[in-house]
Amino acid sequence: MTADEHPAEKAESRPARASLRAARLACLLAAIVIGALFVIDRLSPPDLHRAQQAALLVQARDHTLLDGHTASDGLWRLPVQASHVDPAYLQLLMTTEDRRFDDYPGVDPEALARASWQLARRGHIVSGGSTLAMQTARLLAPHPHTWSGKLRDILRALQLEWHFGRSGVLDLYLTLAPEGGNIEGIRTASLLYFGHEPDHLTSAEAAILVTLPRRPAAFRPDMHPDALKAAALRTLRRASLAVPADTWPSNAWSAPTSHGVPHEAPELTGHFLSAGRGGVVLTTLDASLQRSVRHVLASQAAPLRGTFAALVADHERRIIAWVGGAEHMAPGNAIDAVLTARSPGSALKPFVYGMAFEKGWMTPRTRLNDSRLAIGGYAPLDFDHTFRGETTVSEALQLSLNVPAIQALNLVGPTRFMERLSNSGARLHLPKNPDGTQNAPSLAIVLGGVGISLHDLTMLYAALDHDGRVAPLRIELTEPGTENAASGTQLLSVRANADIRTILRGTAPPAGVASWDRVAFKTGTSYGNRDGWAMASTPQATIGIWAGRPDGTASPGLTGRDTAAPLLADVLSLLHPDTAPETTPMSAHHAGAILSPALQTLSRGKMPQIIFPHDHADIESRSPDGGMLPIGLEASGGQPPYRWFVNGMPLTLPPGAQPFWTPDGTGFVHIALADAGNGHAAVDIRVR
Repeated sequence: MTADEHPAEKAESRPARASLRAARLACLLAAIVIGALFVIDRLSPPDLHRAQQAALLVQARDHTLLDGHTASDGLWRLPVQASHVDPAYLQLLMTTEDRRFDDYPGVDPEALARASWQLARRGHIVSGGSTLAMQTARLLAPHPHTWSGKLRDILRALQLEWHFGRSGVLDLYLTLAPEGGNIEGIRTASLLYFGHEPDHLTSAEAAILVTLPRRPAAFRPDMHPDALKAAALRTLRRASLAVPADTWPSNAWSAPTSHGVPHEAPELTGHFLSAGRGGVVLTTLDASLQRSVRHVLASQAAPLRGTFAALVADHERRIIAWVGGAEHMAPGNAIDAVLTARSPGSALKPFVYGMAFEKGWMTPRTRLNDSRLAIGGYAPLDFDHTFRGETTVSEALQLSLNVPAIQALNLVGPTRFMERLSNSGARLHLPKNPDGTQNAPSLAIVLGGVGISLHDLTMLYAALDHDGRVAPLRIELTEPGTENAASGTQLLSVRANADIRTILRGTAPPAGVASWDRVAFKTGTSYGNRDGWAMASTPQATIGIWAGRPDGTASPGLTGRDTAAPLLADVLSLLHPDTAPETTPMSAHHAGAILSPALQTLSRGKMPQIIFPHDHADIESRSPDGGMLPIGLEASGGQPPYRWFVNGMPLTLPPGAQPFWTPDGTGFVHIALADAGNGHAAVDIRVR
């Protein structure tokens, strides 16, 4: 001690230095604790996996529940925010579960102390002391009720408040609160129990949703309705609220479980699931029509090991019924036939003729000859392997004749036809070559040599009642006023579209239907009877029906007219007529007598054609016993009768017999033809 230092000053400095050291130590410890908490938070962040798994509920346009699918963990759970929940429910929740929710950061020390004191005095739990944040922590990571679990809940509650704040914690609780069975969250419970969103709840409904999480197994509405009602009434009395008995929700006691949610749109639900959708999807479907169409399809005998699919769109191009083919037991029936590309058979013919009309190459009254024809080596037959002779384009389309359609597509061009359809939004699938490359468009596409889905084909047929404009079909409900029926891509001119629509309205209805008014009707059957189609466009709706086997194999006897068309008539009978006007005034067609000479008759050329055998064909003619089998000869065009020559030598044929020739050996052969007008045709083939 120096001479100037007073003993009293020395005594006073010692406590000050001790206090300073203590403060430094406290700051160090606080820093260590905060650092440790930060490290722990980084190493063990809140696991929100459960809260982020959402179920899917599919609703009709009037909010009727049609279908749904649980979250990946098998629970019905939908995210919800407190701002979308009835304030009366939130007030009841806070009053009965966590009065000081806004006063403490996740943990209520007073409630914990009270619960501990009651446990020590009485030897059993009287009140849990858990805040909503602590309950949320346990819902995120369920565990048994133990002291160590309670400690984890306390730490997690603090962590959740730190990360998300009180509003975020409340949102998590509202999403995860157990509401009986496999139902979690008050939005899911409100939709499944009461049939509406939780933004408006009666006092009784709010009491049910507040009470259920306390004992979700003991209070399940479908198993213990009396216990739930008594407990909910106690909740209301605790909050000094009363509910008259006649306002108690009776429908809550038959709450759906995972087996009780309706399945009226399973294929559409699968479509949303494959797109990664969750939550509530409000669709354009008409609930009553959806159920009726499913019933109609399910009640009809399907093709052998096959099924049906249907799509109905209203005048505003909103899909009002979607049935994808799960109504019958069939191989591959998990495939949604509404979206699967299949061969349309003759269903694309109207659009080929429409494109030929708008270019002026033919009209509905143009006369043509339905007889054997080869174009570029392609020689189609009509569906029944017979030909009608001279006919008009209108009759050819109504009877779905193949040769006239091939002539129309030859004028339009297969590539241009494909481009027009693709540019309008239709997804077309050409078959692939053995090496994996895609085939080039050919004349066969008008007879079904291309794949298209029922969805896209219905979209094309909807253009018939919209001045020839194609626009996407809608499946999700949009805000009023955002739909514009005039939008889209002009596939056919207004006049050509009106001509096609008039022709199709003259097509004979299916068997058993006497007549129908303003129905543009077309059927299609794919090669090998694999697919049957029936399409119809009316001022009220567009309907598409598909029949076949989901696995793509043939169904003997299946045709569009006999198999799919009767179902189309049944679905049409379900639609309620409305006041939708005609989109285009009908135009009168000119009579053939006033057509220009170029349009009165479609020219097929004056030269004869050899239909069979094809040029450069390899033909197997040797029989099993070593002899040679006869080869049939077929010709078309020119001026019959025909004279045949093989290697320059005339072929002698019996009068009236079908031409044929029997080779005398293998090798290359030159076959020629001459008609009565000195027209010539020739092919070179190889006989094996």
